[in-house]
Amino acid sequence: MPSWLKPIAVADIMDMLLVGTLVYGLLLWFKRTKAAFVALGLLLLVVVYTVAFVAGMYMTVRIFQGFFAVFIVAVIVIFQEEIRSMFERIAIWSLTGGVLKAAPTHRQVEILVSSLGDLARENIGGLVVLRGLDPLDRHVEGGWDLNGDLSEALIKSIFDSHSLGHDGAFIVEDGRVSRFGAQLPLSKDFSKITNLGTRHMAALGLSERCDAMCLVISEETGRISVALRGDLVPVKDLEELQDGIEIFLTKHLPKTPSNRIYHFFTENMREKAIATVVSMLLWVFFVGVGGAR
Repeated sequence: MPSWLKPIAVADIMDMLLVGTLVYGLLLWFKRTKAAFVALGLLLLVVVYTVAFVAGMYMTVRIFQGFFAVFIVAVIVIFQEEIRSMFERIAIWSLTGGVLKAAPTHRQVEILVSSLGDLARENIGGLVVLRGLDPLDRHVEGGWDLNGDLSEALIKSIFDSHSLGHDGAFIVEDGRVSRFGAQLPLSKDFSKITNLGTRHMAALGLSERCDAMCLVISEETGRISVALRGDLVPVKDLEELQDGIEIFLTKHLPKTPSNRIYHFFTENMREKAIATVVSMLLWVFFVGVGGAR
């Protein structure tokens, strides 16, 4: 080991693991919120700060330390909604292991897709929300609690024009219909909501705030669209719709221990590699070199 580098102890390994986990979480958050430019800008600032620190440029280091404090406050203010969602996901992951308690079965998905197809052919508007990992309570208002089985009769009766809740959202959580007639937040992304109806604006608005999948039927055209991660995309046919729903649900289904290990070593490998390298470099610059001096 080089003489200028501090010996690595068990506490240092734990230190790098913790920092690496935090960096990994931040990378996933930036990826999810589509804030890649923010992440790139922050990375460049960290690189410049690290070079200045190692080179002994103390005035630059002092200036950057003050700037980072302001930058952190600005990030908290700008991304307060995303930060709140991130802490909610951490809490849910710690309680549930990062999966739903249950999800609609293959048969229930077929019933949902078939019912939406019938509504679309009759130009009956509809809005269905499939919950992901993020809680919906603080995004959803009004409506009526139901806790009912997902069935064709229920779907069609709720979106019948004579139903009190036909203009609201039909919410599916843990394999059951938890609420209907609910009101969702409307999107403010004017580049995407031009010429869209309220249902589409609501579907897009909720997908911008959490990881739920929203299925919306247009009354004017009978076209079915899917809102997910802040994007609204029309589907070509019912087969594509069913495939998309099943892929979405599969990501949140309870996994066996072997599947969990497989997904751990195969998902987000680029982010894990970057987090590992960054945590090691940070240790070298702020602990290894400093401790050796």
